[in-house]
Amino acid sequence: MAWLGFVTLITIYWCIFTSATSGRWGWFAICIWLAPIFAMTITYENGMEINGLMVLICIVMFLVCRGGLLDVRMWNTKLRKGHSILFAMLYVLLFVMFLYSFAQAQIQGYMLNIQGWKSDHGSVWTMLLTLTPMLVLNGVFTQMVFTTIDRLYCRKKELTLLSCQFYIASESGVEKGIVKGYFLEGIQNGVTHHFRMTRRTFFMLQKEPVLQLQTKIGLLGGQYVTDFESGQYLKRIRRIDRRDAKLGVIGCCLVVALGVWLFWFRI
Repeated sequence: MAWLGFVTLITIYWCIFTSATSGRWGWFAICIWLAPIFAMTITYENGMEINGLMVLICIVMFLVCRGGLLDVRMWNTKLRKGHSILFAMLYVLLFVMFLYSFAQAQIQGYMLNIQGWKSDHGSVWTMLLTLTPMLVLNGVFTQMVFTTIDRLYCRKKELTLLSCQFYIASESGVEKGIVKGYFLEGIQNGVTHHFRMTRRTFFMLQKEPVLQLQTKIGLLGGQYVTDFESGQYLKRIRRIDRRDAKLGVIGCCLVVALGVWLFWFRI
């Protein structure tokens, strides 16, 4: 159990660090799937019942959601075909697993039972207030799973973008706001293409007026760029990579020390 908690803690740190360096909040969001497991390992005592189904659901869903984020430098999901029925089915399925995992974590005593499952202090208003953020987060998770399905089969396509413009804004294009992303806008044959990208990719390419991209078209129509082969781009971010690497190593050492204390030396 100690090793499970230690690995979970390191994985959570890796996701948070990746979120900070890539600018993708999705990496931070998928840590929520690991919260019930981490809570279980922290509060575990001899004789405590372990819900194996909850652990399995959390691990599988973490990996599936991770598949929608991993190794993608630029993406355009606006071109995906409308599959509202499939999306709705995925949303309901994921919410059932999401709710079950956190309900079981509270019932088994791994987490604070704020929703009031099988207790006298529960109320309809408390349940509604706690379910609302879960419904919103479930939409984010469904998008990730949808992307994972889209990337199960991809065909390659070359894309040359002219008059490239790079900017930082929200998803709707508004420059002011809390949640911002990194975007690219370019033109090919009179058609404007919009890509969202990671923070690292933004600093790699922001000086390029013309881009020749090797894209992958997903099963549902999404566009993905997973790599850049030019060494010229890498030279621009060496300083950022070195700084991130140093911060990552220091943070990892601190988290390892915290994990050793939590799972082996804490009384």
